[in-house]
Amino acid sequence: LSPSGKRVLVEAHGEILAVPAEKGDVRNLTRTPAVADRDPAWSPDGKWIAWFSDESGEYALHLRAPDGLGPVRKIDLGQPPSFFYSPRWSPDSKKIAYADKRMNLWVVDVDKPVPEKVDSDIYDTPFHYLDPAWSADSQWIAYTKQLRNYLRAAFVYSLAE
Repeated sequence: LSPSGKRVLVEAHGEILAVPAEKGDVRNLTRTPAVADRDPAWSPDGKWIAWFSDESGEYALHLRAPDGLGPVRKIDLGQPPSFFYSPRWSPDSKKIAYADKRMNLWVVDVDKPVPEKVDSDIYDTPFHYLDPAWSADSQWIAYTKQLRNYLRAAFVYSLAE
């Protein structure tokens, strides 16, 4: 759902669509046949939409204005290539947290787009992918992971420290 509540993002057949809540046209923000665009997320300030795209052959984080006009910003997510999940915007709309299939949690600053590894989970389970949540001041990320004894624990990560 957009911050204004007027539109909702939908992923359908590899395209990212902005659908009006009441009246208006559906906007295809990607228009990339034969490309897997997925996991759209609206920035809290409403200025950007982020999603993962394999347009280059490997997944990258893409950013675009919600009107679908203008160029797409592409952020390389590093090596080795991976499959990425659920981009989560910070409340100040400046950073994005996400997880990968190798059980790593990452954060990237959209102004200085170099991914920073936050932590890794120990055991893979089909029900868990670190599930990051931001603090209101955008300075902390909270997440859960399994310990060596298979119990789950909550962790916090300071971006400042």
